[in-house]
Amino acid sequence: MRELPFILRSGGRLAEWLLLGLLALFLLLPLIPLVLWSLAGHWPWPEVWPPQWSGKSWAYLFSTTGRAWEGLLNSWLVACLTLVFNLLLGVPAARTLAMRRFRGWGWLFGLFLAPLFVPFTVTVMGMHLWMSRWPGEFLFISVAIAHVLPTLPYFIAILWYQYRLLGGRLQEAARTLGASSWQIFRWVELPLLWPGLAMGSVLVVLISLSQYITTWVASGGTLLTLPLLMFPFASSGKASLVAVYSLWYMWPVLCLYLVYLWAAGRTSGK
Repeated sequence: MRELPFILRSGGRLAEWLLLGLLALFLLLPLIPLVLWSLAGHWPWPEVWPPQWSGKSWAYLFSTTGRAWEGLLNSWLVACLTLVFNLLLGVPAARTLAMRRFRGWGWLFGLFLAPLFVPFTVTVMGMHLWMSRWPGEFLFISVAIAHVLPTLPYFIAILWYQYRLLGGRLQEAARTLGASSWQIFRWVELPLLWPGLAMGSVLVVLISLSQYITTWVASGGTLLTLPLLMFPFASSGKASLVAVYSLWYMWPVLCLYLVYLWAAGRTSGK
């Protein structure tokens, strides 16, 4: 009987590792065809394995015509600007919605979440008619503002929930001790908001990087991001080039995810 708890603990750990292994396999399996397609010179159906191998797709990616670095830098610049706009708009909005109750609170909360339910094409086309009058120097800013529409509702919802968990007692105690509003936010709220803030920021960047229609409409097709570079090859059936651009798109996202896991681990360790 004394060995029963040990057996149960060992079985529980084995089940956890098995579940993690299956999850990792589920996430990594789609990468195998991408790697094979990126190196396949020719892969006709119903061949299980590519009969020809070639590095022409990778050579095209890093050629002048492929514009790999340009697309990557444009995508991340727009994503960073989108994150800045989300921080400037989302943090005050989430704090107000979580800490205060006023007439029309529900309508205001619903208004912030409206882009999730309103047909997105209509909203983006309306913004395009307005942004088409902007000078070309504001191209990145206009695209980033368009990306705020699909990202801000998620960012506000995550921070609103984090503020609800935080409550207002610590802020009241700090205010009683003479702390200013900025000091309360910097030293009381921000350390406790960090998990939700980091998760919301990663989500905003990922959503912004994957935008195609929004970027195309807001820029008129003049700002080449990775989705805009990839879509013509996908529509023409050039699977090898699509695989190469997908892998090129994925490696900085993977680095971002690893940084998030590292930061989350350091935070939980404290």
